[in-house]
Amino acid sequence: MALIFCDGFDKYGGVNTNATNVSALMQQGEWTAVSTSVNSTIVAGLSSTGFAYSTAQSVTSSKTLAASYARLIGGVRFSSTLGSVAGGIQFYDAGTAQCAITFNSAGTFSVRNGTYNGGTVLGTSTASVTANSIHYLEWDITFSNAGAYQLWLDGVSILSGSGDTTATANNSANQFGLASASGSGPTIAWDDLYLFDSTGTVNNAVLLTSPRVETSFPASDSAVQFGFGAATLGSSVSRVVGGYSASANILYLRPVTPIRNCTLSSITLLPGATTASINLRPVIYADNAGSPSGGALLSAGSTVTGMTSGTFLTMPLTTPQSLTAGTQYWIGLMNDVVTGANGYATQDASNAARTVVSTFTSDAPSICPGSMTTGVLTVVVYGNVTSVGANYYEVASVPVQGLQSYLTDTTVNDEDLYNFGALSQMPTTINAVAVKANCSRSDTGARTVSMRMKSGSTDSGGSATGQTPNASGSFGWLTSLFITDPNTSAAWTGTALNAAQSGFKIDS
Repeated sequence: MALIFCDGFDKYGGVNTNATNVSALMQQGEWTAVSTSVNSTIVAGLSSTGFAYSTAQSVTSSKTLAASYARLIGGVRFSSTLGSVAGGIQFYDAGTAQCAITFNSAGTFSVRNGTYNGGTVLGTSTASVTANSIHYLEWDITFSNAGAYQLWLDGVSILSGSGDTTATANNSANQFGLASASGSGPTIAWDDLYLFDSTGTVNNAVLLTSPRVETSFPASDSAVQFGFGAATLGSSVSRVVGGYSASANILYLRPVTPIRNCTLSSITLLPGATTASINLRPVIYADNAGSPSGGALLSAGSTVTGMTSGTFLTMPLTTPQSLTAGTQYWIGLMNDVVTGANGYATQDASNAARTVVSTFTSDAPSICPGSMTTGVLTVVVYGNVTSVGANYYEVASVPVQGLQSYLTDTTVNDEDLYNFGALSQMPTTINAVAVKANCSRSDTGARTVSMRMKSGSTDSGGSATGQTPNASGSFGWLTSLFITDPNTSAAWTGTALNAAQSGFKIDS
């Protein structure tokens, strides 16, 4: 099978400037090492769907491949600011750069022996790109002392030749990486990446079609057997650097709209500072014409004292609150003292929250006060819900949330299959389908799972069954590839893929 890896960088979104979070998300089984520099971010996609991954100034990201390959073929969509120092793509043998593709400051491309910013130049294109323009670059490189190489830009060959494409004694590469140089290195956004070897009868040559990786998430249940683990209303993932510094006696509320009827049992906050003496109280208010002001208090909880930076603080509601799908509510908390700098970790840059001065007493206001401050940073405060009545809800989070939202099962052969929305446009060619799931083993026994695809009456585990999930509490991505439609053994059609279901199964 020639497809080694593909990534549309969509499952790490939305747009994100929390570099530590980006690094952690990408290293959950997909990428081996990702810099935590503030210049490692998720940005708007370079094609019509999803997101892209942006690197700048000393950011490197690498993936260790499943084997050592004598030849690697691939492509990636990119946009570069063309900094005065180069960036590029590297191919490694056990950590040593064999050769690289350099994105030069003039907008040209070079193939080098060794590193992208220090190796010997084997050849440089005359074709070039302009800063911040979007293009698709493809390559075919054979690793040898007299190795062949060729580059294509937007489907047109721009460089070919031969030379020493190795820096070790091995004529192969087992790692792939993306990089931007230090200092005045460029900012490069990457999207729609594929990587092939030269084996097999399909996916063994450059595509030359500027292909797109479209990522879909479960939209409804098809046939499910797994049990409820946990679910959130809102996301538990911090999306941007910095935080919100709350003043004393503040009532903080953010809007949430459930897509399923559910029951809210508690509210969780991710603190960005440690304050042992702070008193906090969870609250939920009804919406009043798009605002919490004048809305009735639906439920609140007892006082919780103290918070620790980076540690989720879950605050139970005294009376769980039933919520109606499609109805907006306002969840949040009250605090009595100043939180300190960046006291609450930030969710995103939407500035959708509202605050008002409200003296912290034994009870929350029965009616939300008026004259609220608008445009307040949205922090990581979310609801913990039960009774959602569907399994897809727990596993469709973007990005994934681990123990905050998951399904669980211990019975061999139990399987969940989900329906997915139609592709954004009907494709001319589908080169491959990858089914990926973020999994963890919750017990100490041996467990194996498979990613599933059901097309027509055929339920298949694809290229990899019997995979072992990560140890307890450590979630990671597992992948199975479906190069052809398992129901026909022929190339996928858009109609067949739109009608298929995907999911996961316990094998043993």
